[in-house]
Amino acid sequence: MMGRVGLHLIVHEFIERLRDRWVIASSLVFALLASAVSAYGITAGANAVALTGPSLATLVSLLVPLVAMILSHDAIVGERERNTLGLLLSLAVRRWEVIVAKYIGRGAALAVSVCAGLGLASVVAGKEQGAVLLQLIPATLLLGWAFLAIGMLISSISSRPVSASTMVVIVWFVLVFFFDLALLGLLVATDGYISTKTISNLVIANPAGLYRIQVLSRLSGAEALANLGMTVAPPSGALIAFIWGSWIVGPLVVSWAILSRRRVR
Repeated sequence: MMGRVGLHLIVHEFIERLRDRWVIASSLVFALLASAVSAYGITAGANAVALTGPSLATLVSLLVPLVAMILSHDAIVGERERNTLGLLLSLAVRRWEVIVAKYIGRGAALAVSVCAGLGLASVVAGKEQGAVLLQLIPATLLLGWAFLAIGMLISSISSRPVSASTMVVIVWFVLVFFFDLALLGLLVATDGYISTKTISNLVIANPAGLYRIQVLSRLSGAEALANLGMTVAPPSGALIAFIWGSWIVGPLVVSWAILSRRRVR
């Protein structure tokens, strides 16, 4: 059970992140771009969701992970750089509470940003299409929270905020851009030795890939997945929950282990 200091830390992190100019700016950019995609889809009439769905999924899978990791990259290393981490841990708070409180506070701020962006996009899209776009919010939140946990891990292992920022960009590029291209190159280089089922499973293991598959299968059906080369059935609900849970809980557990073993000034 989290103590009073941990609960106050959650509120503090949430308020501070909402005041952060980066969060405000990224929320506005996300909302404007998502609204622009929805407005363009209106011209397609009945096919609006099928047209805007893949574009919106691509936009979200690019922006939300980057915003999430930048939001969390200084959670621990920033305190260490300001020499306030030792003061924080000297209070009546356990180290796992610090990790969880910072994660929850920043995760709540990220949720506000995501809901505002997709909410505005659904308003622009109209009642019928907007109701479909609102269904993207749960998967988008899971995507953001997964990369937020990765950012927490990067913050825990980094010695300076600058190095954490660099690692964030590298990890974002690898998971969002390079991962799928590397799998495609591997499939071509091995000339089919590695089955498409294996490649598809590796795509699902990546949070960005899993998000795209969830969204496209919901908005455009199985045909959209087949066009992307997904020859296997979409993952079951239990498998999806396990993958998201692993990406969210795993980095936080490792962050706690690192903070527990590292000496704090």
